[in-house]
Amino acid sequence: MATLTGKSRTLRALAFEETDRVPVVGGFIRHPAFLAAAAGVTLEEFWACPREVAIRAFRQLGVDVIIGLIMPDPHSQIGAESDYLDSRRFTNPEEILDELAKLPSRQEMLHSFNFQQEYDGYLRRYADGQAAIGDDILWIPNTFDCVAQFQHESYFGAENYYMALALYPEEMQKFFAHSGEWAYLRNTAVAQAIIEHDLPRVMWLGQDCCDNRGPYLSPETMREMYLPYIKRSLEPLKEIGVTILWHADGNFMPIVSDLLDAGIDGFQGIQETIDTKIDMTALRAMSTSSGKPPIIVGSVSSVTTMPFGTPEDVRADVERNIDLAHTHGGGWLLNFSSSLGPEVPEANIRAFYEAIHKY
Repeated sequence: MATLTGKSRTLRALAFEETDRVPVVGGFIRHPAFLAAAAGVTLEEFWACPREVAIRAFRQLGVDVIIGLIMPDPHSQIGAESDYLDSRRFTNPEEILDELAKLPSRQEMLHSFNFQQEYDGYLRRYADGQAAIGDDILWIPNTFDCVAQFQHESYFGAENYYMALALYPEEMQKFFAHSGEWAYLRNTAVAQAIIEHDLPRVMWLGQDCCDNRGPYLSPETMREMYLPYIKRSLEPLKEIGVTILWHADGNFMPIVSDLLDAGIDGFQGIQETIDTKIDMTALRAMSTSSGKPPIIVGSVSSVTTMPFGTPEDVRADVERNIDLAHTHGGGWLLNFSSSLGPEVPEANIRAFYEAIHKY
């Protein structure tokens, strides 16, 4: 097979077609010193234009696709966005009910929905990223707003939010239904933009709704309150054949069948080294709604191997993942299980990319 561009290599892998090698993912490094060194600039030059330097670094590292482009935060050593336990807007779960009472009806939503704004917004989000990284690398932007939202802890406050879920399930289910309907409307515009501009039919989205023990709510409660609205929100995308990569946190296996039924085609963020390990063989034995195995984006551990292993450990896990990709017949993108912060030794990150080119 002739050498492929990174973009074509990735699209072929996502379609379970033959490739010359396993595609490599970029965009999951929040390590400013490593990115600066990979791009051949000083740390000061990195912070002067971090996005441009990060893209240059990933090109130098030979990645095939950039997903999301998660950037370092100059004010944080760990990348945490907010304190989920703190909310200055609400003091108790009853105030959440007052907020939900203000939600518009579906008719009001339809009246206020700006199709052109959402159409132009997605087109700009895709085109700006693709132009920045170049046509030979595939750009998959963050589209987490294109699915029914579950992550409301930082707005309501975690304690208020989960108390409301326990005390007022009917009202909270209506809240998820409302979110799913907004995402459905947004995706009608996104789907039209994809069709009319012949954009790659792949998106990366998801919601943090699991930890290492399993879903934040019982699987039964999740099926009743939230999961149906994932499926509803994705309908316009699935109708045009968009491949959906789901950002999975922790142990999502108790609800994996529901996610596959909702239209999810693959998973990023798979944890194989935590106490409740994801069984990769069992996951790949399952089927998506299109009848294919789930796509895997991963999965050298960002929790154990990358921060605490040796360069030899990293190289061995890269080889393991490449072997798994060949054994399972494609549909595999090589990546870390999550983004890497400045706590990860630079030698380990270098070993990851050196191993890719070796194997």
